Amino acid sequence: MSSIAADAGGSKATLWKYFRSKEVLFEAVVETATERLHGDALAQLSAPGDPLAVLQSFVIPLIDALRSDDSLTLQREVGAQAIRLPRAAALLRRRLVDDLEAPLSDFFAAHMANGALRGDNPDEAAWITLALCLGFNHRHLLGGDDMHRDGEVAEGAPDVMKILRRLYGP
Repeated sequence: MSSIAADAGGSKATLWKYFRSKEVLFEAVVETATERLHGDALAQLSAPGDPLAVLQSFVIPLIDALRSDDSLTLQREVGAQAIRLPRAAALLRRRLVDDLEAPLSDFFAAHMANGALRGDNPDEAAWITLALCLGFNHRHLLGGDDMHRDGEVAEGAPDVMKILRRLYGP
């Protein structure tokens, strides 16, 4: 806590006033970081237009967010602390998966119901979409490849969309 207070330019007493434990402080960091990470992607799901185009506008910022330095740092830090702080690890899973899966399932349900997308299981479609987006992150998470340059489409997004078009396209 001393180190964190020094980095933040405050005192340990101030930290303890707002956060009753290191775990609560860590959870606050996870909450704040994940809100920034997937907020852009979630906003895309309510956009009007062709469902596959809307889905692509969700996939690209999500993969970008998952591959960002902030996201990778967060995933590694939570992974390192998961044994000591299991609630923080569960929170990261909820924020990076569960909080995305429900609105994505709603998106698929609406477009499957009106016939714009093929399929009959929106929960499965949401799960597959997130699994594909997260799956293209594994090389970078483990430190084996370079990030894409600014302005380029997120690595893996075209492949994710190719698979999703085959599975759910009209």
